[in-house]
Amino acid sequence: MSQFKVVAFDLDGTLVNSLPDLALAVNSALAEQQLPPAPQALVLTWIGNGAPILIGRALEWVQKETGQILSDEVKDRIRERFSHFYGEHICTESVLFPKVKETLETLKARGYILAVVTNKPTVHVEPVLKAFGIAHLFSELLGGQSLPSIKPHPAPLYYLCGKFGIYPKQMLFVGDSRNDILAANNAGCPVVGLTYGYNYNIPIAESKPDWVMDDFSQLLTILK
Repeated sequence: MSQFKVVAFDLDGTLVNSLPDLALAVNSALAEQQLPPAPQALVLTWIGNGAPILIGRALEWVQKETGQILSDEVKDRIRERFSHFYGEHICTESVLFPKVKETLETLKARGYILAVVTNKPTVHVEPVLKAFGIAHLFSELLGGQSLPSIKPHPAPLYYLCGKFGIYPKQMLFVGDSRNDILAANNAGCPVVGLTYGYNYNIPIAESKPDWVMDDFSQLLTILK
């Protein structure tokens, strides 16, 4: 039998390829201020630390790209409109990564408790999962505003351990970025690093997760 009772997952870059919609929201907000669009490949490198940091990196890039010094008023307007546009286009172009739904359903059928731990704004977490028909598979959804601290802080993983009455070693965390690996290491949870996600164009193996996987369904080999 597996040592694990709970399996927790990151969201963007792990379960869902949300890059197209995040880039669309960023560029829609910039376009309103007559600012240049950011290439999708660049937006990818801004993902992983929550929406405020993502848009902060976008603003830094715009100022370097254009030579403009944006006023605080313009910056606040771009932040506000990014949130608006992302709410409108939360699943316009996003897709589940291959084999995610089938694997989650199998794990649920095997009796594992499933949870999501993401730095994505909390308000957007459940709508994304519902749009793909997988929200009902999870027993807890933690977003960027659910707790005082976000990944790589271990607080969200400690919270799950307390809620479900388990030791950290009984929870497997699955993510795609160094923040996910750090959070799991800080909490004492074993961790899987997925190679296909958003990790600032750095191989996830460099963060030394316990397992490195190219295919989501490979989880079934260690979650028997």
